[in-house]
Amino acid sequence: MDNPTVNNLAITAVVLIWLLSRQLTERPLREKSPIGLVLVVIGAVEAGVYVASHPLSWRDGALVVASLVVGVLLAAVRAFTVRLSVRGGRVVRQGTALTAALWVLGLGQHFLIDTAVAAELGAVTVLFYFGVVLLAQQLVLVRRAAAVELSGR
Repeated sequence: MDNPTVNNLAITAVVLIWLLSRQLTERPLREKSPIGLVLVVIGAVEAGVYVASHPLSWRDGALVVASLVVGVLLAAVRAFTVRLSVRGGRVVRQGTALTAALWVLGLGQHFLIDTAVAAELGAVTVLFYFGVVLLAQQLVLVRRAAAVELSGR
C-alpha cells in the first residue's frame, strides 16, 4: 500500500472501529485520558508534513477549522447520548446507538471537506480531528459525571 489516501482511510477505519468499540462498552470514566492528546499530536505531525509540501490557501484552512468546530459541537451533543451511572463508587459510561451514529456523522462531515479543499486534506487531518473531538467529548462527560456524583445516582 503506497497510496497515502488508501493508507489514511485504512487507519481511519481502524481508529473508528476501535473508538466505537470503546464508546459502546461500559467502562469507568477517567478524568484524564491520553488517547485524545496522542491522536492530536500524531495528527498535527501528519498535517504539518502535508502542509510543508502542499501549501494551503486561507480557504482550505478555514474549512478545516470549520470542520473542527462542527466536530466539537457534535462531540458535545454526543456526550449527552452517553449513559453515565455509578457502580462500586465509580462513574461508568456507555455510549448508545445514537453515540455511534453521531461519530459517523461527524466523521462524514469532516470528509465532506475533501470535496472543497486541497486534495487529501480531510484524510490527512482525520487523526487530528479524532483527537480534538474526543477531548471535547471527554470534557463534557467529566463535567456531567461531576453532577452525577454530586447527585449520588
